[in-house]
Amino acid sequence: MARVLFIGEINVDILMGGMETPPVVDREVPCKTFEVAMGASTVISACAYASLGGEVSFAGLVGEDDYGEFMLSGLRGFGIDTSLVRRTREVRTGVTVNMICGSTRTQVTYPGTIEAYGGEGLDEAVLARFHHIHFGGVYLETSLRPRIAGLLESARSLGLTTSLDPQWDPSERWECMDSWLPLLSYLFVNEGEAVSIARAGSAEEACRALAGRTACPVVKTGPRGAIVFDGGQPETVPGFRVDVVDTTGAGDCFDAAFLFARLEKKAPLREAARFANAVAARSCMFAGGTAARTTCEDAQAMLSA
Repeated sequence: MARVLFIGEINVDILMGGMETPPVVDREVPCKTFEVAMGASTVISACAYASLGGEVSFAGLVGEDDYGEFMLSGLRGFGIDTSLVRRTREVRTGVTVNMICGSTRTQVTYPGTIEAYGGEGLDEAVLARFHHIHFGGVYLETSLRPRIAGLLESARSLGLTTSLDPQWDPSERWECMDSWLPLLSYLFVNEGEAVSIARAGSAEEACRALAGRTACPVVKTGPRGAIVFDGGQPETVPGFRVDVVDTTGAGDCFDAAFLFARLEKKAPLREAARFANAVAARSCMFAGGTAARTTCEDAQAMLSA
């Protein structure tokens, strides 16, 4: 079994669901549900990969506070090795408030430890213990971002595969992307991110353009599924229809499932994307990014149905 290291942000998700309208300035908008859950793109991916049966370690930073302990306990509850997660008294654990109205979601994030984490201790001796390394949410990780190219180069020299889900860059400059793309085995982006990075007119055009810059771009298009570059052209792999409770973390679950299918099942690109679509769709049937705990059997049931 491949040992996978997830490197990235750790934060708590505060979920306010069932809002009557999106947030409105100077107006109180009621919601129907409230939860505190494990958050962060990379954490959700790691938990999804572990739920599928993968061997997972995590590297990141949490504060010496209640939310930090909540996140560490939650990661361990998924069977994830947290020996590479550091703790600090200098800043507090990051927090993201998710305001959910129908299928739309507004997020506000306190970066805290997300900005402070710089990848300390991740030398070649540590990286050599793994088969694959995944990065996520890098545009809030201001201390880690300058180190990513070097870590990707070290991974390549060690014969490891790598992946990145950058999440949105608020500046839309996509700093460092040109240096990362040639070093990646897999790039995961949603439609908006793909179009912005490639300066393209559509998700399909973006996938084609990115395929000229990186080994395997995968463009997530929500309920429509995903686009992979297979056989020299963009190929759409349809998604699944489900009753949506919360879309939080669906794309992160997709990343984990795609990697699991490729690393563990040795699946072709289209088959890996279909498996990932099923896991992402099932995630939308639960509140929060980690609540689904989708197993391989659960995913197979979605595929069979």
